[in-house]
Amino acid sequence: MQQTSPGTILASARRRKLLQLALAAGVAQLLPACGDSRNHAERDGALAPGDRFPDILLPNLDNRTAPFTSWPKVPLVVNFWASWCEPCRREMPGLEKLSHLFPVEKLRVVGISVDNDVNLAREFVLKYKLTFPMLSDSKMTLSSATLRIPAFPVTYLLKRDLTVAAIIAGERDWAASGALEEIGKLLEAGRL
Repeated sequence: MQQTSPGTILASARRRKLLQLALAAGVAQLLPACGDSRNHAERDGALAPGDRFPDILLPNLDNRTAPFTSWPKVPLVVNFWASWCEPCRREMPGLEKLSHLFPVEKLRVVGISVDNDVNLAREFVLKYKLTFPMLSDSKMTLSSATLRIPAFPVTYLLKRDLTVAAIIAGERDWAASGALEEIGKLLEAGRL
């Protein structure tokens, strides 16, 4: 029977641990994140304030598709979220309230779920009684490939002509007075 020295056992354990850490880091790079990523607009090639939002073609949660330019010419609050993202879940009641504080001809809230299973998004919308329009980016072609969003939630404040007024990364209380003032000022939207 061959004996292994304690030094060899420790070296093997360290190698295994390093390999596990390297593998975990590699996998983490492939997954979208949930949380606050405030510098995402500074990423190379990402959309920035003043840029025009892409004329996207995404289905709603009932699989009906229309181009983004088919929305009425009103300012939009476009929120990218996922049902598995805790900060996304926490800010949804504020977005729902925001959607009722402005007349639809002055401002619209639009949610874009990045859940790969649209049924999860549907269940979430029903559970939380969300009434604002919801779209699905289940393949993440817009959020990841085009906009290069590194973490969720991310909200784009869009002017009437679909130019970006601001990009808000991370969770926010959208019904708070400070957020309402910022939206009204940036998007020139009048409240009820």
